[in-house]
Amino acid sequence: MGDRQLTVFGMLVRERGWGYARFNREFRKVCADLRLDDVTPQRKQFDRWRLGQIKGVPRAEACEVLERMFPGWTAEKLLALAESSPLPVTDDVTPARTKEEEQEHAPEAAVDVLLEEDEMKRRTLIRGLVVGTSLGITESALEVMAAARQRMDLALESTAIGPATLERWETTAFEYAHAYQTEPPQRLLADVLADFTEVQGLLEQRQPIRYRRRLCRVAAQLAALAGIFASALGAHREARGWFHTGRLAASEAGDNQLEGALTVRSAIVSLYYGTPASAHEQAARARHILGDIVGPATTRGLLVEARALARLGRGDEALPLLRQAEDAFGRLTAEDLDDPSFGHTERQFLWHLGNAWTHLGRTEDAWQVQRRALDLYPPTEYLDPTLIRLDRAVCLARDGETEEAYRTAAQAVTSLPEEHRTGMVMKYATDFSRTAGHSQLTAGREFAELLRA
Repeated sequence: MGDRQLTVFGMLVRERGWGYARFNREFRKVCADLRLDDVTPQRKQFDRWRLGQIKGVPRAEACEVLERMFPGWTAEKLLALAESSPLPVTDDVTPARTKEEEQEHAPEAAVDVLLEEDEMKRRTLIRGLVVGTSLGITESALEVMAAARQRMDLALESTAIGPATLERWETTAFEYAHAYQTEPPQRLLADVLADFTEVQGLLEQRQPIRYRRRLCRVAAQLAALAGIFASALGAHREARGWFHTGRLAASEAGDNQLEGALTVRSAIVSLYYGTPASAHEQAARARHILGDIVGPATTRGLLVEARALARLGRGDEALPLLRQAEDAFGRLTAEDLDDPSFGHTERQFLWHLGNAWTHLGRTEDAWQVQRRALDLYPPTEYLDPTLIRLDRAVCLARDGETEEAYRTAAQAVTSLPEEHRTGMVMKYATDFSRTAGHSQLTAGREFAELLRA
C-alpha cells in the first residue's frame, strides 16, 4: 500500500515500526499516565485511523492520548491523509536545494533519468557519459558511476525498519521478562504472540544482514517467552516447540549463549512435565553449546542437571554440579542478576538450589535456602514463591510431618490469585500429594478436594 493512502498517523506508526499490538500497549500506557479510562481502539478502528476511513475525530479522551503520543500534532491533523498534511519541518527535514547544490547533485539526477528511459535510450546515455573524450573517463562519468553504485548499495541495504525501531524491539523482551512473575501468563502470552508475528513479518522482508541477525535474536527471545508462558499454563508440548523455534532463530543470529539458554529452558520443561533422564540429557547438551563462557544459562543449566540427578537418585553426581553452579553464579554481572527471564536473579538461584536440596533429601539445607529465597521475592511475584512453598511441604512430608505438609501446601495454593493457578502450579501440587502419601488423613482428603475444585 503506498504512502499516499496513509494518514499522518499511519505514516508515524509505520516509521516507528509499530503494528497494532505495540501501538495498543503504548496507547494503554498513556491512558494510565493521564488517568483516563482505557479507550484503546479495536484493531478495525486502528486500521481506519491509519487509512483515513473515519468521519470527524475520535472521542475527546482518545484525542488527548493521541496528542500525547505524537507531540506537535492535533488529532485532526494526525487523522488527515498524509499528502494533505505534510510532516512538520524539523532539523531532520532536508531544505530545498540551491542552484549550486543542484549542480553538485547532477550525477544523481542523471541516474534518475537513466532509470526512467527505456533500455535503448538508457544504454545510449550511459555510453555518452562514460566515453566522454578520447583521454579516458571524465570526471562527470565517474560521478555518474559512483551515484549508480551508491544507489545500488542503498537498494541492497534497504530495510523496513531503522535503528531506533530495532532498538525498541530489542527492549520488548526485557519488558516481558520483568512482567512474567506478576502478570497472569495467559495475558502475557497473547501479547507476545502478537509481537512475534510482527517480527516474523519483518524477517520475511529483505533486511541488511546486520539487522536480520538482531531481528533473529529478538525472535528467539520472544519464542523463549512464549515457551515460558506456555509451560506455566501447562502446555508443555507447545512450550518445547517454541523453544525449538527459538533455538533456530538464535542459531541464525549466531548467538550460542541464547541457543544454550533455550536448550536449558526445554530441559526445565522436561524436569517438570517429562522425565529426569530427559532433563539431564538436555541440560548436558546445553553445557556443550554454551562452552566455556560463564553466564546465566550456565548456572541455570548446572542446577537443572543437579536437580535431575537428584530425582534419579544420583546424589553423588549432583553435588559437584551444585558447587560449580554456586561458583558460576558468583561470576554473573549485575545485568544478569536483574533479568528474571534471560538472566538469573539471586532469588531464582536460591529457589532452584533449594529444590535440588529438597530432592537430595537434605531438608534442613533446603529450608535455609528456601527461607532466604522467600525473603527476596516481592509480594507482587506469585509463581516461584508458590513453588518454593510446595517444596517446603515436600520437605515436611519427608520429615514425617505429613499433616503440617498438607496444610502448608493448601495454604500455598489457596493464597494464590485464581488467574495464577495455572497448569504448572497444579501439576506441582499434584506431584507433592503423591510424594506426601497418607491421603486418608483429614488434611490429605481436604487437599485432594482442593485440587479437584
